[in-house]
Amino acid sequence: MTPANSTLRLVRPDDGEKHPETTRHTRPGTTRTPLQGRRRILIVLVIVWLVMAALAAVLLVTGTKPSTPLGDTAAVPGGLARVSAVIPLDSDGWVPPRGGDSLASTVAPGAHRVRVLLELTRTDAASLTFDASDYSLSGLGSRATALWVEPDRLEVPVRASVLATLIFEIPNQAIALVLDGPQGARWSLGTSHHTAP
Repeated sequence: MTPANSTLRLVRPDDGEKHPETTRHTRPGTTRTPLQGRRRILIVLVIVWLVMAALAAVLLVTGTKPSTPLGDTAAVPGGLARVSAVIPLDSDGWVPPRGGDSLASTVAPGAHRVRVLLELTRTDAASLTFDASDYSLSGLGSRATALWVEPDRLEVPVRASVLATLIFEIPNQAIALVLDGPQGARWSLGTSHHTAP
């Protein structure tokens, strides 16, 4: 009879050969230590961590502010601004009041021109200046500047609103275009202005 807390050990006679399940396959002349296996795992984990850190950095750096929907107001330095309309030039027969020489050229094949109406309202004592060079169109693969602008530059009076007109040439495709303004302000232009190809 054996005591209750003792264990039985079964012993198998050993003929000097290793059991097939415990045999390690190594190259002749090399021995593998547990430290080498851990080192490989550590290297893989470090590489995965570096790739994830690089991806997170790219996402943080390139993260852009979402655009304001068409017709909604966004804050700009000194006041508020909104895109009140995006109108294809070929649909309403609009003619520029002055200096339309830049619009005299023919429209590129597969493109059309749109008139973007930007309403700016000065809400406080800080100055609100419209400067055409602060505005561009993105979503075309590169930034596009306006072909024609009225006014080029204007100081908005206190508690007043002004309407700026910007003409852009865009492709006849339903792509998401965004008007980029000063200090990261962005307005979506929607897709209703696109004409059929």
